[in-house]
Amino acid sequence: MVLEHFYPEIIIAFFAFATLFIDITLKKDHKDFLGYFSLAGIALALISVIVQSISTMASYSAGKEVQVVFFNGMIYNDIFAMFFKVVFLVVALFVVLASVDYTRKDNYKGEYYSLILFATFGMMLVAMAGNLILLFVSLELASISTYALTAFRKNKANTEAAMKYFIIGALSSGIILFGMSILYGVTGTTNIYEIAKIIPHVKDSFNSALILSVVLLIAGFGYKIAAFPFHMWAPDAYQGAPSTISAFLAAATKKMGFVAIIRILVIALPLYVSEWGVIFGVLGVLTMTVGNFSALKQTNIKRMLAYSSIAQAGYIIAAIAVISSTIPNVKYLAVAAALLHILTHALMKGGAFIAVAGVSLLGIGTEIKNYRGLGKRMPVTAMALTIFLLSLAGIPFFAGFISKFLILAATVEARGIYIWLGIFLVINSVVSIYYYGRVIKYMYFEDFQGDKLKEPKLIATSLVVLAFLVVLIGIAPQKFVHFSMYAAASLFSHGHGVVMLH
Repeated sequence: MVLEHFYPEIIIAFFAFATLFIDITLKKDHKDFLGYFSLAGIALALISVIVQSISTMASYSAGKEVQVVFFNGMIYNDIFAMFFKVVFLVVALFVVLASVDYTRKDNYKGEYYSLILFATFGMMLVAMAGNLILLFVSLELASISTYALTAFRKNKANTEAAMKYFIIGALSSGIILFGMSILYGVTGTTNIYEIAKIIPHVKDSFNSALILSVVLLIAGFGYKIAAFPFHMWAPDAYQGAPSTISAFLAAATKKMGFVAIIRILVIALPLYVSEWGVIFGVLGVLTMTVGNFSALKQTNIKRMLAYSSIAQAGYIIAAIAVISSTIPNVKYLAVAAALLHILTHALMKGGAFIAVAGVSLLGIGTEIKNYRGLGKRMPVTAMALTIFLLSLAGIPFFAGFISKFLILAATVEARGIYIWLGIFLVINSVVSIYYYGRVIKYMYFEDFQGDKLKEPKLIATSLVVLAFLVVLIGIAPQKFVHFSMYAAASLFSHGHGVVMLH
């Protein structure tokens, strides 16, 4: 039965529409129910994806045929897609949980939660897309939803952030579509796996056009993931958006760009791996360096976290660059490292922005100096934020250290010039300790006369669970690394052992 493979998407789509209809029937005082209702839908979808993932990995291990390709290759519901769906749903779960507290006094809650669900649905489709048309439409569904969420509160800061985000997003979508159209014009198909089969036969005749397509796709998706020099929009958008939506943008929406990049470049354009490998190597170094050094001088915590997010994207880009290595099996390690850092970054960065949301909800400003004495005033929030910051810096026994170590291992295994990517990763991680440490210093080592504050319960719950996951991956990473490795292996299977559904 085909439908059973798409239960998570069906659940999210159903709850997205149902939220809007239920919103009409509820009185203003009862609108918080929409948050809990959305939470239930996301939890059901997440459980469904996890069950699918465990079952599929068990089948792979047993050497059984695994049915992952549907509708003539339009959809690839492989472990790679499931990995990203887990990331998107986990982020959505904690953002919605925190939003129940954060939006308690806001209007338009039905639209708010529905847009989060629609954005999540779009991102899940992007993860499964085996066709350029489906990928682009899904990308736009998720992007348009987040444009509206960025402007949710309709004040000057939100509106400015949303306009910048929308203009850059529209520009990047146009560039992506141009690159895709060249691929279609040269190959005559929009199926990603079919493109890979056709390109070797047309490469000599259309080499220049295909290289242009590669450059356009990297530029277009570069905007989506906020890679240098396409990162200008991110600090303004993250600072102006509601903090829970900043968490959603940094922890989920950016990851959607990575899944599309990896799926297209690794699967459709492996013959140009040397070209895009060099581009990604340079972009990775520049992105992590510019992000970290720009974060050093920030006084606003949301802008600091935005530039930090840019730097973290640089680490993932560096891992993608290692895929171009000719040493056997290094590409599997590189993809697994990139995936693991995508997961750990989603938890760390999402948690950090949710902590900022909790602090700002109690009337504390977003300037770093406003965090003086937070360790005594909001001990749970301060402790969780400390864990996220230490993990982002790559301190041992936290999730960020494990994923960065895996990226470093991939660069060392690849040898040669790739080792320089590892060296820059280490240098930049050391640099980042300064600005992460500065926030911790203000929270615990700066005196502040003020009363202890009552921390929002649902936001505090989100922070505690996310902090627990960050520590868990840091001290017991085996299952998470295993999941990443399986996802990387399924990406390169190219339909082997797959039942095709027409």
